[in-house]
Amino acid sequence: MNSMKTGGRLAGRALATLALGLSAVAIAAAPAPAAVGGDSSALGCTPWREWRGEGGGSGEICDGARATGNIYDAKADGRCPFIKFYYAKGGHKSSPSVGPAGTIMRIDVSADPGKYFNGDASVEWRSC
Repeated sequence: MNSMKTGGRLAGRALATLALGLSAVAIAAAPAPAAVGGDSSALGCTPWREWRGEGGGSGEICDGARATGNIYDAKADGRCPFIKFYYAKGGHKSSPSVGPAGTIMRIDVSADPGKYFNGDASVEWRSC
């Protein structure tokens, strides 16, 4: 009976070792994520959508370097919405504002040289 328990433990250990080995192979084969603030070519696109009472917009930020989409002015209140796109290491860059009410505008905002958008955006407004 003792030999059966020992054999079972050995088989269990062998399976556990095999599972750990396969996990290590899977991890080693996975692509490494792009470094923050480094090469942005592997980042792909991230959708953004922001809205508040005055208006808002939606689109995508691609490779951390370019934000595109549409913004919309929803109210005739003298306020014109715009989108702030935030940089990974602080600061932001704003889109043009849109207005008057009912206007939709296509935007294309590029990050300044050496900076990358972190994927966050907010809708703000200016008097117009």
